[in-house]
Order: sequence, then structure tokens, then C-alpha cells
Amino acid sequence: MTKSVLSFFTGVGLLDMGFRSADFDIVWHNEINTDFITGFKHGHSKLYGVNPNEINLFEGSIETINKSRVRDSISSGLIDNSDFGIIGGPPCPDFSNAGKNLGKDGENGKLTGIFVDIISDFKPKFFTLENVKGLIQKSTHRKYLADLLYKLSKDYCFDIRVLNALDYGIPQDRERLFVIGFKKSFIFDKLGYASLIDIEKINLQLIIELKKIKITNLDSFNWYDWPVNPLYANARERFNWPQRTPYGQNPTKPNSIPSNLLVQSSVFTPSIDDLANQNDVFKAYSDKFNIIDEGDISGKSFKRLHRWRFSPTAAYGNNEVHLHPYKPRRLSVREVMRIQSVPDKFELPNSMTLSSKFKTISNGVPVVLAKEIAQSISNFIE
Repeated sequence: MTKSVLSFFTGVGLLDMGFRSADFDIVWHNEINTDFITGFKHGHSKLYGVNPNEINLFEGSIETINKSRVRDSISSGLIDNSDFGIIGGPPCPDFSNAGKNLGKDGENGKLTGIFVDIISDFKPKFFTLENVKGLIQKSTHRKYLADLLYKLSKDYCFDIRVLNALDYGIPQDRERLFVIGFKKSFIFDKLGYASLIDIEKINLQLIIELKKIKITNLDSFNWYDWPVNPLYANARERFNWPQRTPYGQNPTKPNSIPSNLLVQSSVFTPSIDDLANQNDVFKAYSDKFNIIDEGDISGKSFKRLHRWRFSPTAAYGNNEVHLHPYKPRRLSVREVMRIQSVPDKFELPNSMTLSSKFKTISNGVPVVLAKEIAQSISNFIE
């Protein structure tokens, strides 16, 4: 069974952690940001006990990567026999509603196309691509996605879905688009010719739908068994969440909401004070720290978490500031790690800048969600 994986746009490896938790072997990594690389090597040595000098990581742009370069650094049989998977989340500000919306023409937007070209060239048995929901929210972005999927459709059956971290027991309202694909030859061997033809038809209908100005529910084009956790499914609408509370008061904990989804129960526990990176916090002060209501996330910049709710999407670019529910300060790096379901044993080194720490953690796929996706793939390819 294929359990070897190549990781692109690794960052500090949150997506990798999820796949490792599902018993995949990440045999090769790629990252261009030197600060992120330092954090990746340090964090994974702490978490897994690996020698950072023995981690197989290519430092450089994805634009300089080709099959022969990767083949030279891992077992050639994996590449030659397509006995591996590819995972990655290309930088997504150009598709984000909070970004400049440059789409495929932006410097980051182009990287998604290059990533798809690498998948087409390397021909892995499976792939996972993660990006922002904005990729399907604007017609020009959807057309670009449709063109990329059409390119992949020659060799792959694929499925797409927007998943919310909150629906998997993570205390964060974070919606992201995932694309999962499997080689047609594998689908044929696993499901048979008739199923392969049916999936090809569904994929063609999806591509046509994506090119429309207005689209219907894309979930109607799903064929893959996406992971679902019945304990938390549809959590945002399912539970009666508390509303804003004047800062300084002590709101009552609701009894009907799972503790995993409440930041006070899953993030701001007493044990956090003893963990690495808990003191990594911007010291800048604003009068707003003592004014904004607990749970007021209406502002574009200053958003204060509610202790008995989930966090808004961890995203700390574009001057977005998230505040502690009942302390007059911003969140710490460790608190953001917990919001992203990063294991407590993982840590980032002092040599990294605060900005880099916040950026790389908030850019990643929540580890628990990554594991859910990885486990579903593992179940499918068994």
C-alpha cells in the first residue's frame, strides 16, 4: 500500500503532522522560506525526536523542482512506479477574500498552477491540495480551478469539498477547500470500469459547473467518502452559542456544547503556561484591549475571542489582531498553536521572528483536520 508522501509548501509541517498521525511516511519536503525551514526542523526534532540534519528537505522554489531532482534524493522506485502521494497547500492570498484577489495572475496564485503541473508530471497515486474557500467563490477563480482540474482529468479522478475545522472537534471556524485525487488506473483496479466511467462523468459535470457564472451546491458532485465526525458535524449551526459579553464579566459555561469546541476548555487551560512559545506574544498595547466585548469579532482588525465559543479563523495578516477573551493582550503563539490543534510537544525556536511564527502557524492546515483527511485516504487506498 502506498504510504510514502512528498510534501510541497511544507511550512512548519502542520499538514505533514496530520498525515504522519495516519501512518504516512513523509519522505521528502519542500519549503522556500528559511525561517519556516528553521521552525520545521526544530519543531519536528522536538515532536518526533528526529535529527534535524537528517530531514530530507529541499530548500528552494517549487519552480525549480523536477522529477529527476526528487528521484535523486529518495528511493527511485517510488517515483518510477508512482508509488507515493503528493500533498500541499499553495500560498493562497491571491484567492482570499481578505487578500488582493489577483487570482491566477498573482505571484502566489501562479504557484497553484505550478503545483498542479508537478502533480501531472510526477503522476503520484494520490494527491491532496488545500486552498482557501475563495477559490470557488469568485467566477474567475472558479474558472481557473476548472482549468486546473481539466488538466488533471486526463490521469486522475478527483473530488472537491469545503471543510470546516469546527466540524472535526477543533475550536476554530475555519473553512478551507480541499481537492483529493487518485490515479484512474488505481480507481479502475479498486472500483472497476463502470465506477470509473461514472466518476469521470461526475468530474466532467463538476468542471462544467465551475465555469458557470453562478453555481449550485458543489457537494452534489461528490463521489468520495469525505470524513465526517458525527459529534461535531454542522457545529456552527447545530449548537446554541453564547453571544457577546461585556469585557471583564464572567459568562456562564454552556452545558450543551462539546468542550473541544470551546477555547477556554481546549486552549486556555492552566497547563498552557508551562509550554514553550506561550510567552511569545506581541507586547504592543492599545486602549481597545480593555474596551472590546468578549466575543466581538465584528471588526476587521481587532477581534476578541469568547471563552465559551470557538475562535474565528486563525489568520494574522492584513493587520488582523485577535485578543485573549479576558486578558488585555493579543494571543500568544502557543495559544494559536492550540487553536490549530498542534501537539503541545511541538515548539518553535527563539531564533524565529514573532511575525514568522504567527504566519506559519496560522497558514497551516489544522493538524486534527489533516489527520482526518489522511485517514480517509489511507482507508480508501487500502
